Amino acid sequence: MVAGIWFREVEYLRGFAALAVIAVHVSMNFTRLPGAGLPALVGIFVYIAAHFAVPVFVFISGWVLAARYRGGYPVPAYYRRRARTILPPYILFSALYLPIVVEGAMAFAGMPAPGAMVGALLMGTAAYHLWFFVVIIQLYILYPLIAGVYDRFDRAGAALFLLLALLFVQVLWNVGAHAAGAFAGTEWYAVLIRLFPSHLLYFVLGVHVARHTDRFRSMPGSLSPAWVVAAAGAGALLTGGIWVAAVYLSGGFAGATLGVFCVYRIIEPFYYVPVIAALVVAARRLERGGGRPAGAFRSFGAHSFGIYLIHPLVIAAGAAAWAALTGWTWADWPTYPVLFVVAAAVSYRAVRAASAVPYAGYLLGEPRALPATERS
Repeated sequence: MVAGIWFREVEYLRGFAALAVIAVHVSMNFTRLPGAGLPALVGIFVYIAAHFAVPVFVFISGWVLAARYRGGYPVPAYYRRRARTILPPYILFSALYLPIVVEGAMAFAGMPAPGAMVGALLMGTAAYHLWFFVVIIQLYILYPLIAGVYDRFDRAGAALFLLLALLFVQVLWNVGAHAAGAFAGTEWYAVLIRLFPSHLLYFVLGVHVARHTDRFRSMPGSLSPAWVVAAAGAGALLTGGIWVAAVYLSGGFAGATLGVFCVYRIIEPFYYVPVIAALVVAARRLERGGGRPAGAFRSFGAHSFGIYLIHPLVIAAGAAAWAALTGWTWADWPTYPVLFVVAAAVSYRAVRAASAVPYAGYLLGEPRALPATERS
């Protein structure tokens, strides 16, 4: 058994990422706003700027796995634990989402054919957010190999060279995925963007931080928070601004060209890495400050896996209830901030309540809900 090594900063980072995921999945309905007016442009900016969420989750996965599993850990036990943690929730929620439409509003789509169910599991298409599981499962499977390769480079003093090489490979891969989708068919993009090279840099960056924890623990104190936030803010303005300009000039999201997608893919890592640094600084400050805000963020992060699983249901149900009560839909801009707050609050409360129930919480990705004898 490998000793459980934990960093309290992880829970804050998960909380930030979970809020960003909800922001992405609420704001993605900006295409329903008429034309390219200010509400639609704000929607696309939030949608793009909040896309750091999945890279942060992938970074955390690499960080935690590398801290917990290093040296002579038992590989079969590692695979059993990873399978027990991620497969039951993924299979359960894929089965739940397949007959339910949660894009924009909730509706019953009917029972899918067995072939469609298998395809949905392989591609993570049962709902719009489940593609993440396809990527993270691949990274879990490959972790022993990835960590071994990283350690070889690290011992040779070439870890930064490896990270720079992965930056180049990941950018090339993601740009190529868009080009393949444009010229060979959208199914090519759908497959390529779900393969592990699309997010490998962030995972290995997490491994790198775990291997040099002491150095990185002292680094945020030596960095100027203002410069870190400025770098992250500049990245948000650049990536979001590119899309705002494209939507404004073309009159809508559908008018975006292949060049816009490719430029965005080239610059996104230069935005996400400073964001990760800024969030680590924020996590450290919350931890030092303590009090209710720190506790709230930490608790939200501790339940982030379950929140990730159920929030599309909450958004869709909330949109239906909001329309029934007010008559406002996704075409009305006040819907967006209201549903963001509702989705965050209701998802958190639901998952927190479920985590107190043995095995029900486990199926929401809450292993703390298991009896002590079941945890490992």
